[in-house]
Parts: sequence; C-alpha cells; structure tokens
Amino acid sequence: MALQVTGGVGCCCPPGSARRLPQAAALCRPPRAVVSGATRVVEEDEGKVRLGGSGVAVTKLGIGAWSWGDTTYWNDSEWDDRRLREAQDAFDASIDNGMTFFDTAEVYGTALMGAVNSETLLGGFIKERQQKDQIEVSVATKFAALPWRFGRGSVLSALKKSLDRLGLASVELYQLHWPGIWGNEGYLDGLADAYEQGLVKAVGVSNYNASTMIFL
Repeated sequence: MALQVTGGVGCCCPPGSARRLPQAAALCRPPRAVVSGATRVVEEDEGKVRLGGSGVAVTKLGIGAWSWGDTTYWNDSEWDDRRLREAQDAFDASIDNGMTFFDTAEVYGTALMGAVNSETLLGGFIKERQQKDQIEVSVATKFAALPWRFGRGSVLSALKKSLDRLGLASVELYQLHWPGIWGNEGYLDGLADAYEQGLVKAVGVSNYNASTMIFL
C-alpha cells in the first residue's frame, strides 16, 4: 500500500513497509531535503507512470474534473446542457488522446445552486463510453474531512457513496482531501480499511504540507 501525497511534499511508502497505514505513515516523515514536485513517479511502459511506491500505473497526464457540474467556483454559477456537452466532449477528447486518468472528489459539484456532482457526471461519461469502446479508465477521488465526520467508518461510508456515484467497484486512488480539524488518525485507519477491503488500489492525502505530514 502506498501513501501518496498530492498538493504538498511528495512522499510515499513502498508496499510491504507496514501492514497498517498509520504505521506506514510514520515511515514517511519528510526529510530535510525533499524531491521537488507533488508526486514521485516512476516511468512505466505504454506511456504510463507508477504512483509512488504503489503498483498503480496511470497516464502521465491526468484530467481534473473539479469544474464538471460545479456552480460555486466555475461555470458562472450555472450548469446547463451546453456545459454538460462540453464536459463530455472534454472527457471523450481525453480518452481519444490516450489520457485515461481522471481526478474528482465528493465535494466537487455539491447539490447547491443547481450544481451536479462531478463523480456522478464522470461515472456517466465512463459508462456511456464503455458501451462503445473497450477502455480502461483510472479514477482518483477524495474524502472530505468535514468536522462532523468521525472515525474510520466515516471514510468507508463516504467512499462507498462515491463508488455508487461513479458506478465503479473500486478506484485507483483515494485521498483525504484536506487535513481534518480532529480525528485524522481515524481517517487514516479508514483508508487502510478501504485498501484491505479492495475498494481502492492506493491511498493518499491532498493539501498536506510537510509540517502536517510529521503528525501523521
């Protein structure tokens, strides 16, 4: 299992370094000198890279789906059929050009101001495209560390809802979207549970800086 850091200092734990994520995380405290960039990758065959120390290989360029369905930060506070077509065109163009790694999150496109959930849209795009072509799509999504979410069970519950929206049995990468105000140890246990149950192939954190990583 790999602890993959995005949005901060690159750090990952090689498979087999520890059985449980909290123990593995302890091995990943940032050194005084660190590599540049948010993600350490190793080049693989067929134009893909490996995420950190995991066995997950994804395309070198990933596509962010934050704007898909969102009306809070994007799309001039409006989501309509034209924007839906544009998002689907962007998805299809990505697939056509060999980019099959997509990043989303449960809070992208929350049900406010006419928004549509990004995971729901991405799942629909994947399903429709797979009815036409035999394609393999890699998905990264994220857990929102909201103050009222407690314990490892909250991570599994949120992940299963994300998988339902995506229409997938598992995702390649599941991350904590940001550090929680409290309960982070429980969140890490939840990530480990998700990995051990086969719901994710790799886990990680997003928007964590070096000082935050020290306390994992």
